Formats: sequence, structure tokens, C-alpha cells
Amino acid sequence: MMREIIYSLPNQISAAVGLVPEYSFRKRVYDKVLICGMGGSGISGDLLAALYPQIQVISNKDYTIPGFVDKNTLAILVSYSGNTEETLSSYRQLSKRGIDMVLLSSDGELFKKKANHRIKVPPGLPPRGALGYLFTPLPILMHQANLLKSDPRKGLLQLSAFLVRHRDAIESKARRMARRFFDKLIIIYVDSSTFAPVANRWRCQLNENAKVLAHANVIPEMNHNEIVGLGRPRKFNADTLLVFLGDPVAHTRNKIRHRLLKVLIKGEIPDIMEVQPKGRNSLQQVFYTIMLGDFISYYLALLLGVDPMPVERIEQLKKRLSRLK
Repeated sequence: MMREIIYSLPNQISAAVGLVPEYSFRKRVYDKVLICGMGGSGISGDLLAALYPQIQVISNKDYTIPGFVDKNTLAILVSYSGNTEETLSSYRQLSKRGIDMVLLSSDGELFKKKANHRIKVPPGLPPRGALGYLFTPLPILMHQANLLKSDPRKGLLQLSAFLVRHRDAIESKARRMARRFFDKLIIIYVDSSTFAPVANRWRCQLNENAKVLAHANVIPEMNHNEIVGLGRPRKFNADTLLVFLGDPVAHTRNKIRHRLLKVLIKGEIPDIMEVQPKGRNSLQQVFYTIMLGDFISYYLALLLGVDPMPVERIEQLKKRLSRLK
């Protein structure tokens, strides 16, 4: 089933374009956007912030909301299940402050709450498998709230068509690449803030689908700290896979840093993989790389003999938390 869910990403995007009604917001212009969401739901806010840097987007992943959130803020609460306790906690605080809210969910407790607007997406998926449904409405809402000048729907439909054209090739490539991830400590680096949520998505999908530990970081920040510790303890180096996800339009200095980093660690970590995306723009390149990583995590799960669907520790944690209210 997970394979079919990953394959459906472009279909989710095209379907989600039609899920957003023509909303009229109370304010003509908001000065910031707060996206509240966790895990597979919350990454939608990270992607919005990365792909639309002209908007001040705060991606909030906690029980509390920042003190600077005021009535000039548009809050979008994203919880696929509608039962995420951190997001419900954020709702209560936003409600007390009188903040305009949009609820984005498939159902659950969240949809029982009052809000200015709500968008219902199809149920029955794991949250990490609903990225197309959860991300796509966000830029459309930004346009309706006068935070984006141009209507993003055409670009989103072009993204869907692009992924449809490439998804069989992406899946085939991922199946081959997954063999190099087998039984490895996986470290993922990107060379731009635009691709930072992509690295995080790869990490999360490897965690949840393949049930393996992975680490992600961003150039140039890692050049100021992590570079010193990279490759130690040395006993893990032979079993480490270092993955570079390259942004074609990364800052020139970051591309140089990327190249020099490989020179500095040459001979210490022998297995280094370079991943270059396809696409005509950052939106297409980001989602091409996301889909590739999703498929890699699926095929790695098969190689490891694990079921990519269940996330038992997360469910056990939720059950124990529910008994401690």
C-alpha cells in the first residue's frame, strides 16, 4: 500500500487544487503566517516557508505558540488526523488571542472546533502519505489572503503533470539507489535553505518507512560546527552513507563549500552519493527530490524486511501519553 501512496503524490496535488474554496479573508493583508503542525503534517509549513520566501512564515512544532503572534497573523493548523495534541494545544491558545484560523485536516477533534475557514482532505492515509493534500492548499490560501500576488494554481497543476511524467523513472531510480542505503548510517546534507525541508523529509521517511536512523543538516551552517566531528567515531565510517542533495540554484559559495567539504573528508567516509534533481523551477525540483526519497525509503524497507506502513513506537507513545492526561 505504501508504494501506491507514494505513487499517488501528483494525483493528490492536482486533486487538492480543487479542494480550496474561494475564501474571503477578514483582513486585506496579514503580515505573517503561522503554520501549526507536527511530523508528516507539519512539513507542509516548512515547505511553504522554503518555497515562498517572500512570505513571513513561522512553522510551529510545539504545544505553545510564539509570543509575537497577534491579530495581524493568519494561523493555519495542519493535522491530517485532526487529533494531534500539540496542534490542538496551539488551537486553544490562538482562539484565546482571537487569531484568524484555517483548519486543514481529514477529520478528528480539530474539525469540531470553531474557525474562520476549514479545508477537508480525503481520509485513510498515514499523515506522511498525504503530503500532496496538505501542502497544496497552503500557497493557494496565501494568494487568497493577498500574501502571494500571482495565483499558484497553474504552477501546482504543472507540478502534478511533471511528476506524472517522471514518477516511473523516479521509482526505478530509487529502487536501484536503495541498495546503497542498506545497513548504513545515513547522513544527508543540502546546500540551501530551500532544500532544508527536503533533507528533513528524507530523514523522516527513512525513520518511519524503513525504520532506520538518519541525520540531516544544511550547508553552510554545518560548516561551522558539524564538519569538525564528521567521520568520528571512525569505526562507523565504513558503514556510513553520506548523501548530498544538491539545489541547482544554491548560492555559489555554498556550492564551493559543498565541493570543499568532500575534499576535506576524502578517504574518511568512502561512500558518498550525489543527488541532482530534475525540474524547471524550485517547486518541481523540490518535489522531484521528495518523491525520490520517499521511494528510496520504501524500497529500503523491503530490503530490510520491514513493513513500511506501521509506526508502532509512535502509536505506543500516543497511547501512554493519553493515559497521563
